[in-house]
Amino acid sequence: MSSTAVAQDAPSEWQQTIYLYGMGVSIDGEAQIGPVTVDVDKSISDVFDALKFGAMAQYRIENGTWSFAADATYMSLGDRGTGPQGIVGARINTDQLTVMGTVGRRVSPRVEALFSLAYFDLSADLRVGAAGQTVSASRDADWVDPLIGLNYKSQLDEKWLLSLRGDIGGFGVGSDLTLHGWATLVRQQTPTFSWYLGYRYISYDYETGSGINFQRYDLSQQGPGAGVAWSF
Repeated sequence: MSSTAVAQDAPSEWQQTIYLYGMGVSIDGEAQIGPVTVDVDKSISDVFDALKFGAMAQYRIENGTWSFAADATYMSLGDRGTGPQGIVGARINTDQLTVMGTVGRRVSPRVEALFSLAYFDLSADLRVGAAGQTVSASRDADWVDPLIGLNYKSQLDEKWLLSLRGDIGGFGVGSDLTLHGWATLVRQQTPTFSWYLGYRYISYDYETGSGINFQRYDLSQQGPGAGVAWSF
């Protein structure tokens, strides 16, 4: 998340912040593996029901002019389903890791220019059983996207800070297009501790391979979040 402090008076004084946060995520779009295309429409409650494990954290260091941040999110989802009359049963497990490293340069008291590299890693295991027979398949995809963006901060009063971030990337390097947006309302509880509420959006359109090994993921994820931060 964006820093909970305004630009420091002395650029040489570095401030470090650790963030722990959680999000409620909905997922929608389209996924294709080989000749099979699946429409994805999972609400926040659907994702929570399928969630096996999740972790989200960020580290940021800044000196009022430059900033460096690393953000990581991981989700492991599992789901089961049956066909008509329960003849066909299926189980799918998916793991998704996203790691984003960002360099920021303040260009005005409220605006920071950003350059990021985002690493995406998706894996899926599918098992389908019918008439005593089981068929399984697994696919993995990973890529790196460059992104450029801006981060706007407004100190509402002594305790509250509003931060708005937007990024665009991909450009055919990894995905065809990646979009990222993050809005945060921060409460500075003490000089070293803060908590915040926010809303995050990320989407990507990525494809790789050909024939039976073709994969395409045109997906968007969004939802509200909350977290805490410690600065030192």
